[in-house]
Amino acid sequence: MTGPAFDIDAFLAEPLQARVATNGPTVRPLWYQWEDGCFWILNGPWAKLYHRVLRDPEIALVIDVYELDTGRVLQVMASGAVEVTPYDIPRARRMLHRYLGPDESKWSTKPDDYPGYLREPGPPGAVWLKLAPRKLLPFNFSFQKD
Repeated sequence: MTGPAFDIDAFLAEPLQARVATNGPTVRPLWYQWEDGCFWILNGPWAKLYHRVLRDPEIALVIDVYELDTGRVLQVMASGAVEVTPYDIPRARRMLHRYLGPDESKWSTKPDDYPGYLREPGPPGAVWLKLAPRKLLPFNFSFQKD
């Protein structure tokens, strides 16, 4: 680790975006859920990422913040092989609450944006991509603001 230690679990619980890289190469921003030492990524056959990890499950991702006004500069980098796991609504609800807030009635003005994620059986073909990182590297480059 670079710099002072920080609470990785608390950092990864923030509603931050991950950037996921696959062989190709491609990089895409996405939401994730950090639970039980694993990254959970909602996905399915509608997404290019799903097809890429079926061909090659190795991915790398980074979550970072750079707050110039406070001096907070933190990064977590992870890599490993993704496992395709069944979709479950409770995990989807936890992730969506984290990013969109607990009041589901305020999530969207479009009626079908998110409710399908929370009704059985979920979106057609939906799965979770589970990354139990082989490598998890935290970096703290924070600085004191004058």
